[in-house]
Amino acid sequence: MTNPTAPDNNDTPAGPDSAAATMNDPDQLRHLLTLPTEQRPDWLNNFLGTMTIPPNLDTSTNPLLDIIMANTAHGEKNCTLVFPLAKVLATAEHAAAADEHQLGYGETKPAPRLWWVKDDGTYLMSNGQDPTDPRDADGNLTHVVHADNWGPGTDARSILGGDDFRQSLNLTTPLDDGTTLLGTLREAAANGATRFLLKATFDDTYMDLTYITE
Repeated sequence: MTNPTAPDNNDTPAGPDSAAATMNDPDQLRHLLTLPTEQRPDWLNNFLGTMTIPPNLDTSTNPLLDIIMANTAHGEKNCTLVFPLAKVLATAEHAAAADEHQLGYGETKPAPRLWWVKDDGTYLMSNGQDPTDPRDADGNLTHVVHADNWGPGTDARSILGGDDFRQSLNLTTPLDDGTTLLGTLREAAANGATRFLLKATFDDTYMDLTYITE
């Protein structure tokens, strides 16, 4: 998902912050969805793509989720999440440096990994275990990086479906070309890249993850 930007008009302020706020405002969303396509913000049209808008959104408390479910609840979905590369690399380095690592679902061998989590927003976090790790004012671990526009307090069901989940990204396991995710992150940062894009293709039974840096 790219940073959404609304056009200059009187209905919706421009900018990614206002777009993120609008996503969490059902009344504003329902209003925008009644407008002709050419009068909607670009970020909303990009989100909708070829989906059709169901007619029963008048009282919906989450219009975007209801549109997703009406169109693709049991079909293949695609999502691209954007993360700040510097924070992703710092989180990965924490996992790589840790002496102990938590195991994810179905894992039997500890190894440095990033966990991609969807619950309160969606984010990447280190699986490294260190009792001295600092926490922020809310008690949350600091080795966590949220996707752009999907920070704490946001509801990612509109792009990732209804269930919370946790997926592991191995940091040091060589891929087919011999590279590792940790090596890719380090090289990209050294070459001036600023964004990490996580791309997911999934349905009710499987999920395929790919990533790029830019």
